[in-house]
Amino acid sequence: MQKLNLSPIRIFGIAAVVFVLCFSVALVFVRAPQVSAAPAAQATATVSATATVTATNTIGTPNACGVIVTNTIITPTATVTATSVAATVAPTQEPTVVVTPTTAITSTAPVSRTTQVLRIGESVYPAVLDPQRASFVNEFEILSLAYEGLVRVNAQEQVQPAAAEKYEFNADHSQLIFYLHPGLKRADGTALTSKDFAAALTRALDPCLPGRQYASLLYDIAGAEELSEMDVDISTPDDRKAAIDALGIDALNDTTLILSFNEPVGDQWLYIPSLPIFYPTDLSRVATAPDHWSEIAGNHNGNGPFVIVTTDGAGFITLAANPNYWRDAPKLARIEFSYNSDDEAQLEAYKNGEIDIDATVTGERVSEIEKSPLKNELHKYESAQTFALAFNNTLKPFDDRIVRQAFSQAVDRAKLVQEELGGQAHPTTRWIPASVPGNQANKPGVPASDAKAAVKTLVENGYGTADGKVDCAKLGELKFTYPDTPVNQARVEYTASNLEQVFGCKILRAPVDALTFSLLVRDPNTNPQMSLQRWVGDYPHPHDWLSAYWTCGSIAKRYGYCNLALDDLLHRADTTTDPAQALKLYQQAEDLMVNDVPGAFLYNPYNLHLIKPYVQGPEENTSPRDAGWIGQFGPIWDYGIDLQAVPENYPTE
Repeated sequence: MQKLNLSPIRIFGIAAVVFVLCFSVALVFVRAPQVSAAPAAQATATVSATATVTATNTIGTPNACGVIVTNTIITPTATVTATSVAATVAPTQEPTVVVTPTTAITSTAPVSRTTQVLRIGESVYPAVLDPQRASFVNEFEILSLAYEGLVRVNAQEQVQPAAAEKYEFNADHSQLIFYLHPGLKRADGTALTSKDFAAALTRALDPCLPGRQYASLLYDIAGAEELSEMDVDISTPDDRKAAIDALGIDALNDTTLILSFNEPVGDQWLYIPSLPIFYPTDLSRVATAPDHWSEIAGNHNGNGPFVIVTTDGAGFITLAANPNYWRDAPKLARIEFSYNSDDEAQLEAYKNGEIDIDATVTGERVSEIEKSPLKNELHKYESAQTFALAFNNTLKPFDDRIVRQAFSQAVDRAKLVQEELGGQAHPTTRWIPASVPGNQANKPGVPASDAKAAVKTLVENGYGTADGKVDCAKLGELKFTYPDTPVNQARVEYTASNLEQVFGCKILRAPVDALTFSLLVRDPNTNPQMSLQRWVGDYPHPHDWLSAYWTCGSIAKRYGYCNLALDDLLHRADTTTDPAQALKLYQQAEDLMVNDVPGAFLYNPYNLHLIKPYVQGPEENTSPRDAGWIGQFGPIWDYGIDLQAVPENYPTE
């Protein structure tokens, strides 16, 4: 799960146009296996063989998405926006929940409050609220309230049943079987079955759905990679249907879902079904506006403890308790998220009692807070996050490992942490942080900070002048792109100045709008030459930090990084059912990856949050993965508010 102090936006252009066209004519197919009885323990379902797809397309015939293949350039005649789509599509019925905006109390008379509302201050509004396309922290934190996967990973880092009341591998770990709670419902009260989860997974692999960031996580499933990587322009609708029919995703009956793998898999597959890619998107709502459905609150007909009831596209999202949640309705009547990229403004809002949790606290503010009356409300704890100086490995000069090595040596990590981050992080050269099982945090990683060595590395490898200095002309233009917020501006300025001082080469600072930046980093063709980025753990397993990120078809493709030897080693780790043996392979894989220096790993920050003492529950359920807000992986349905201790401007209803 990526977080850049901002959130990503969908990649539009031709892909978006194709997506709208293809989903207007295509159906999602879910295979119904021919099995007559529910499986016993350790059951094995029969799965048909993977189909062989033969491309037969010619000009003038439909491609796999139902779009006519042509060599004529199509010029759009209108720009499609969320507003225009919403205006032209028949409105979707909203959940029957009334939400009253937070209002300040001006009367001095006693007020009786009965409604528990949790107000959370965040930095940047989530741009993608589509479960099968989301990939950033602020997207996941909203989706995980409105939806629920087959399992969940709690704050204690344990896998727990969620929509599935039970799950088990078969004898050789070639299948994973889920048994859903009977009688599950969506927010609108309609039935939710295993077929809905199968349809969501099929959608996540559909090559006609652009912007799928986590699809490669499912490639262990039989037929998944073949479908996801299908070249739709040389394939037909029948080819696509055959590939869907061959998937090892079987809705055996309403409450049993079976995933069949290409070969036995390891215990990472106990965690993966907790992710949003498994969330049961309501395809009937998707069909109303395929590329914009998720921007309309009422289209999120999920199965989580809350329901998204308002989204304004910029500053606020409100969720209300879901009365049809299988655990019964939560204690909190609402959760209100407000967004402001100015961390100082959010801190003032917290001081003024306008928010109950400030999730935007930065290391630069800690010293100030610790000297104030808020010091006992500040929570600081280890995180599952790694910040890196990210390089686009396809762009000069960072297509050369030598240059990446030198830049890793040039950054003074210790000074960056102390002088710019207020000491609220651990300098690191490793990728996997100390809070994640299997870490090698005390082992050397990418080249460590050494300014003289950085210059020597370049000079001795073709980037120097005759007098032993760095030849800036040979490096070419250096551009440091970042989301234009106060925090990011300060950190980039510090890092860029550090690099300029070491190499004597000018670095162009390139601030862009936060949402624009998040669009850029999703595509290797637009990912900046150099930027600060970070990864936040989705689940406490080295698979999340290696196979899910650094294999050729995963997140690594954003940076143009691919090492087939690494892929082979990780495949061996992923298909090893002995956890101890798998761990050794994952550690070897991390060593191989850091030797390539795909990025310069810099530091692991602390989780930093402010929380009011009247908020009940989050403090007891902290997790290293709390990059969104404190306690976000705890039993949120049991969280509450002590209404006798709230400020005067707390909501009255």
